[in-house]
Amino acid sequence: MENGVIIDLVLQAMSMAAILAGPPILALLITGLLIGILQAATSINETTVAFVPKLIVFGVVLLLVGPVSLTLYTDYIRELFLRIPALMA
Repeated sequence: MENGVIIDLVLQAMSMAAILAGPPILALLITGLLIGILQAATSINETTVAFVPKLIVFGVVLLLVGPVSLTLYTDYIRELFLRIPALMA
């Protein structure tokens, strides 16, 4: 197997991981930032104030982008499995 093929497979895997993890991480980052600003402004340092909204935002984002992410992931895995015979030769 050539090094170029391995590098291509690793780059595809990393880009797929970034595509799948990007929306939830970005939503949680923005939510955490807004909650942090709110906590700093009001001096409320309760951990549940930060945790519960992040949990709700994560669930909503997962419901919104979940079907698209699942389709992208299954297409990627199907393509990867179809490439196995060519990789073994």
